[in-house]
Amino acid sequence: MKFNKKFNTILILVMILILITGCKSEKDNIDDNNTNNIESELDKENDNNVVDDNDKDGEMAVGDKETGEDDNIDEDTDSKDEQDTQEDDKDMVEEQVPEGDKETGDDNEDKETIAAPDFTLSDGKGNSYTLSDYKGKLVFVNFFTTWCGYCKDEMPDFQKIHEKYKDDDVAIIAVDVQHDASEKPIDEVIEWAEDLGITFPVVFDEDGTATDNYYINGYPTTYVISKEGDVIGYVNAMDEQDMEKLISMYR
Repeated sequence: MKFNKKFNTILILVMILILITGCKSEKDNIDDNNTNNIESELDKENDNNVVDDNDKDGEMAVGDKETGEDDNIDEDTDSKDEQDTQEDDKDMVEEQVPEGDKETGDDNEDKETIAAPDFTLSDGKGNSYTLSDYKGKLVFVNFFTTWCGYCKDEMPDFQKIHEKYKDDDVAIIAVDVQHDASEKPIDEVIEWAEDLGITFPVVFDEDGTATDNYYINGYPTTYVISKEGDVIGYVNAMDEQDMEKLISMYR
């Protein structure tokens, strides 16, 4: 009887031990699984971080590339500006010219010249001036209005050029655009020119024919006419230095 009781007790203890061992093993398996899951999630997170870092590096690389391109653009722009600055002063004269009599150059050259449209205009004081009478001189034909600020600003410079070359081979004719709706009457323009000390011819395009023939659509516009009476080109506002450059190139 005692033996059976002791045997039963040992059997129960063995069973309890087996149960405890099994539970511990199951717990270890669960812990291992959880550990593996966590490590797996960490690996995924690390992978994501690597991808994000690569993306950032990629973006940075693109950014650097774009900056490089911008630098190249800036360098190209600076180079172009420098090149533009070094362009010949002849670019100051525009290529667009009015329609006129085209003459083909000698020796079967393709060069064409355009004769400046002739005009005869009055100065409002009983004197008339004809452009074709100025052949043999480099002529500045300046179209202006008195309300134009740039026109007024360049008049003293034209006067300086006139005083310097009046007995030489350079001439200036200022053409007031009378048919402009905002322009002053002739007598007031004459007074305006006298107040500025202008002594070169100031003539009046009353019907707009000369203005139309030279396609004037802004003021000031100055045509440069060669000694042969051909159109060299036109410019807008100038100062004395600009005028001197043109004279040195074309007289």
